[in-house]
Amino acid sequence: MDANEFLDRTAGLLEVPSVTPETDFRAGPLWDSLTAFALRVMIDQRCGRRLSGADIESCRTVADLMKAAGVAQ
Repeated sequence: MDANEFLDRTAGLLEVPSVTPETDFRAGPLWDSLTAFALRVMIDQRCGRRLSGADIESCRTVADLMKAAGVAQ
């Protein structure tokens, strides 16, 4: 998955029009454990990386997620 697709898919999961690498993905009103799980599934299926809940917890920005997922910016 390339960076643009990652950003688009992340925005879709967060139900916002768009995100940037600097976006604090936890700041949105829809952030909850189900959204965290959906991000983990997306990263597993699209990037081939299995992240734990702790991995997601350690991320604050979309750039952090991209790095954890192995997606180049």
